[in-house]
Amino acid sequence: LFHLEVPISVARAALFGDSVVAADGPIRVEVVSLAKRDLKAGETLDGIGGFCAYGVCENAWVSKPERLLPIGLADGCVLTRDVAKDQAITLDDVTFPDGRLIDRLRAEQDAVFEVPKR
Repeated sequence: LFHLEVPISVARAALFGDSVVAADGPIRVEVVSLAKRDLKAGETLDGIGGFCAYGVCENAWVSKPERLLPIGLADGCVLTRDVAKDQAITLDDVTFPDGRLIDRLRAEQDAVFEVPKR
């Protein structure tokens, strides 16, 4: 119940100075991008809540080796090949916009944490 958790989380942070969500290690689950419709090479993905892709949870021990595109990185990426409806979009299927902070932060995160084991 997200709409109830946010105010509680804000209150806990403000009143008690504690963290309600804190990473304790590598990513275990990732939200990856799947095509909402047949997509064509050259299309620009519109990210979370857009018309091109939707997100599904996948175990990180699957998403990392299969190079599945995290939905949080999808916005602004340009497809390099056609992707069929409901097919996963991979990192190899897109080119990233130049100079994005999110991409640098993700690369830093990936360098720090190993791919989780099954």
